[in-house]
Amino acid sequence: MRKLIGTVFAAILVTGAVAGCQDTGTPSTTQPSTTQQSTPGTSGPATDSPATQDVPIQQPGTTSPTQTDGIPVTAGNGRCVNLNSGVVTSAISSIGPSVGGDPYIVDSATDAPVGSCPQLLWVLATTPGGTASSPYHVLFFNHDGYLGTATLKATSYTTVVGSSDRGVQVRYRWLTGSDANCCPSGGPVVITFTLGSDGRTVTPDQSIPDEVANPGGQR
Repeated sequence: MRKLIGTVFAAILVTGAVAGCQDTGTPSTTQPSTTQQSTPGTSGPATDSPATQDVPIQQPGTTSPTQTDGIPVTAGNGRCVNLNSGVVTSAISSIGPSVGGDPYIVDSATDAPVGSCPQLLWVLATTPGGTASSPYHVLFFNHDGYLGTATLKATSYTTVVGSSDRGVQVRYRWLTGSDANCCPSGGPVVITFTLGSDGRTVTPDQSIPDEVANPGGQR
């Protein structure tokens, strides 16, 4: 009887020892997913970098809008467009010489006072010492700088007849038939150029007549 009890007791001790070795050798609390979640750059949902969201693309030669006080870069002497502004003179120089090789000069421009500056500004450049039939260019500006000309080529008999915050009305006339240079019978047509929502694109409200867009053609 004592021998049987001793045998049972020994078996119990061996079983306990085996169980103890199994408990200490199995890392049951370590989860692979925990290691992955703690890896830098992989925790939490992926998001787009703020630096790539809603950032306007700037065109070559332009600057980011900085005129938070409503004063255009063309302003000076209390006016939204200063005729001697470096921005204006540089823009006029960029369109090249007028007839005879002389540079264009300013005929007229947006005359609004600082504090009431429209979003679309204009300058009418004319041929020095010219007449109504001499070439003109209408140049457009926003508050940050020069945007371009109304037409690719210079045009005669051109006048700015009105403007609003985002629009400029330009009246064109042209020679037809045997018209004398003093008295064009073509037109008039008034075209409104409007500044787009992007603040840079200027679009006419109708097609520019070929007699205006391509002056000097057959009449």
